Amino acid sequence: MNRRSILKAGALGVALSCTIGATAAFAQNVTLRMSTWLPPRHHLVADTLPTWIKTIEEASGGTLTIKIDPAPIAKPPAQYDVVRDGAADMAYHVAAYTPGPFEILRGLELPFLSPNGEIGSQAAYDWYDRNIGFDKEFKDVKVVTLMVHGAGAIHSKKSITKLEDLEGVKLRVGGGGVRMSEALGATPVAMPAPQAYEAIQKGVADGAMFPFEGVRGFKIGELTDHHLKIPGGLYTTVFAVMMNRAKWDALSDEHKKVLTEQGGIAGAKILGAGWDRADEAGLEVATADGGMVHELSPEEVARWKEKVAFMNEDWIKRADDAGLDGKALLADLIATVEKYSK
Repeated sequence: MNRRSILKAGALGVALSCTIGATAAFAQNVTLRMSTWLPPRHHLVADTLPTWIKTIEEASGGTLTIKIDPAPIAKPPAQYDVVRDGAADMAYHVAAYTPGPFEILRGLELPFLSPNGEIGSQAAYDWYDRNIGFDKEFKDVKVVTLMVHGAGAIHSKKSITKLEDLEGVKLRVGGGGVRMSEALGATPVAMPAPQAYEAIQKGVADGAMFPFEGVRGFKIGELTDHHLKIPGGLYTTVFAVMMNRAKWDALSDEHKKVLTEQGGIAGAKILGAGWDRADEAGLEVATADGGMVHELSPEEVARWKEKVAFMNEDWIKRADDAGLDGKALLADLIATVEKYSK
């Protein structure tokens, strides 16, 4: 064996020993079961969560993974309960679907705040972790990371470019959109996202508030011809990616470290970027069959902001009532979004 071969063999031996040593440190293989409520074709199930899960597998040397359930075991509002009670190890829960417990976290939903998923998700975790801490509103579960979807838009059968166009329009909204849509002159039809298609198809709704990913993910583009982009988003939705407490406590320190490092702001960035990819795909679908994409003008943005200003004021009061400084918290949230926007 020549000198070069000896050196290569030695290097390979060191690499193998390091890999074996790293894998051994994790002790045993662990598979966590994640509850789901979205259809399999939705990007969160088909692409975004799997992309994040892959980073966990790689960081653990293949000894820790997350398997998404093949079908829902509970409706969207019950996901927190599913994890708290141990029916699933993990889930992604929409805070707005269970009004009451997560009112401080829902500051992320405020209008004209979050320009896209990647920025908003990082800002969400950073701001909430620094100012509130997860034991305040999520004491029964372990939050691994947070994510928000892209800027909330309006998708409708008729053109909407100004306030007057919304008068009497029946819009599907999520949990946080009822009072907003009323203030803007629309008629809210509140329901979880998966029910939107049928509502528009049957005429129960004339359109929907969704980020652009909903055009493709929930097939809204099949039923709506007009799509209104809103700078900063009319709203966003915050999801908590959370884990059963007992299951977390049973993990090895090494696996806890992996989830901590691949969760938090790092995980928020990956998941938020996935929402943005889905928004781009949705925008392509919106225009593919002749759909019209409009953008709210600066003048209209100012008018709409004035109509929904009460939402900021209401949230500040709720934060104050919880013993916090709502005005300072909102100012810090805006500054945090700006930090990640740079």
